Amino acid sequence: MIWIVIFLLGVLVGLVGALIPGIHSNTIISIGNSLGIENFEFFILAVFGAHMVASYVPAIFFGIPEQNSVLASLPGHRMTLSGKGLTALKIVLFSLIISLLLSVGLFYPSMSVFPFVYDGIKEWMPEMLILISAVLILKSKKPIVGGVLFLIAGVLGYFTLRADLGDPFLPLFSGMFAINSILNYSNSKIPEQKEKELNLDFIPYILVGTVFGFFADLFPGIGSASQIAAFISLLIPFNTAGYLATVSSVTMSEAVFSFATAASIGKSRMGATAVLSESIKIQENLGFVLALFMVSVLIAVIAVYLIRRKIVEFAKIDFSEMRVLLALYLCGISFLVDGFIGLLVLGVASLLGWIFSKLEIEKTLMMGAVIVPTILLLLRVW
Repeated sequence: MIWIVIFLLGVLVGLVGALIPGIHSNTIISIGNSLGIENFEFFILAVFGAHMVASYVPAIFFGIPEQNSVLASLPGHRMTLSGKGLTALKIVLFSLIISLLLSVGLFYPSMSVFPFVYDGIKEWMPEMLILISAVLILKSKKPIVGGVLFLIAGVLGYFTLRADLGDPFLPLFSGMFAINSILNYSNSKIPEQKEKELNLDFIPYILVGTVFGFFADLFPGIGSASQIAAFISLLIPFNTAGYLATVSSVTMSEAVFSFATAASIGKSRMGATAVLSESIKIQENLGFVLALFMVSVLIAVIAVYLIRRKIVEFAKIDFSEMRVLLALYLCGISFLVDGFIGLLVLGVASLLGWIFSKLEIEKTLMMGAVIVPTILLLLRVW
C-alpha cells in the first residue's frame, strides 16, 4: 500500500537528513509539505521519529550538533575522543527507548493533567520564562557577558521572526550552531572505539528527563532539550552518562507529550506536531499517531545500532577539506528557502555563534533568540 511506502520513505529521509548539518526535521517536513506528498501524516511521523534518533550521531562522533543535541555533543564527543563513542551512542539509544515507553505509558493520564496545569500557569508564563532565563544566565561561567549575548541573540531572533521568512529557524539555528561547528571542526584522530556492556546506573536520569520533558511542552521558548538539561543541572549533579541520558530522554518525552498538548489544550511547542495538526485531527487519531511514531523511533534505533561500526569507520574520514562545501551548502539552502534576508540572518547568526565560541559562553544562551521574542509576545510588547 502507498502509505507504507510513504512511511518507510519518511524514515529513510529522516535518518539521512539527520546526518546532514542544518537539516532539521522541520525543514524536511516543510519541503515535503510544499511537494504535496500523498498521505502526508505518515511522512511527518516517520521523519519526526527517525530524525530525532539519528541526530545524535553527528553530535557524538563529529561534535556537530543540532538544536536538541547541543549539550549532548560536548560529553558525547569527548567520549568518542577517549574511545567510548559507542558507549555514548548506546546510552542515548537506550534512553530514547525507555523514555518512549515511559511517555507512552503516561500519555493518556497526561491528557487530563495538561489542561489543569496549563490553566494554572498560563497567566504567569512571562514571569516564569524570565525567571528561567535569569537562572540560565546566572549559571553561566561569565554571567554578565552571557546575559549581554543572550539579549543580543534575542534581538536577532525578534527581527528574524518578524521578517516573514519561509523557515526563519533554518538560517538562525544553522548559523548559530551548524556553521560555527563546521568551521571549528578539527579532524582529531578518533581512537579505536571499544564496545563494553552498559552500566545502567544512568536509568534514574531517564526518569528525570522524562518528567521534565512533560513540563517542557507547556513553556513556549523553552523547547530545547539542551536548555532543559542545563536547568536540571542546577538541581541535580550529573555525570557524563547521566547527562546524555537526560538530554535524550527530555527530547523523546517532549516529542511524545507534544501530541498530548496538541489534543488536550490545542497547543504544540514542536513544529512537526503543529504541522501534523493541520493534516489530521490528532485528538481523534491518538492511537494511530502514537503507534506510527513508536514504529518510526524503533526502526531508527535498530538501524543506527546495526550500523554503529560503519558509523565509526565513517567518522575516521578527514572532513576538514569539506568544511567550505558544507558551509556553502547551508548558504544555498538558506537562500532557496528564505532568500537574501535568510542569507543575512545566516551571516549574523554565524558571527554570533563564533563570538559565543571565542568567549567560551554556554551555547544554551543562544536560545535567547527564541526565549526573548516569546516573552515579548506574551507581554504583548510584540
